[in-house]
Amino acid sequence: MTEDPKRRRSLLETVKAPLIFSFILAAVAGFVTLIASSGGSDNPRVDHAAGGTASPINLALLAFGIAFIASLLIVSMLQLAARENPKHLSEGAGVNRNSEEVYRQQVAERREKRRRQQQEEARRSGEEPRYGRDADSGE
Repeated sequence: MTEDPKRRRSLLETVKAPLIFSFILAAVAGFVTLIASSGGSDNPRVDHAAGGTASPINLALLAFGIAFIASLLIVSMLQLAARENPKHLSEGAGVNRNSEEVYRQQVAERREKRRRQQQEEARRSGEEPRYGRDADSGE
């Protein structure tokens, strides 16, 4: 089933995958930090009343937040980098879009200028100017 290119995807469809991935990754980081900061499963730390960043809950929430924001940023940037540009952006004239055409025009203008200079020199010296391939090759 082909997707209609005119139909815009809703905000929920475009953001759902990176949010879910980032949330799962952040939950894992928060859980690991909670277990590690509490002393592990074999040796639980007794002093849970400490405030600030010494509390395992605070450290777990901090790790959750940092992991969520960092992974959401990275996943979103990768998703943007992988998205292809719409076709209408490659159409029309732009700075470098028709570079081959511009190059050929410049070459043709230089050849025409050189041919006119040779004709002018030939008129001044009284010679017959060369035409065709002989004029381009310089023979």
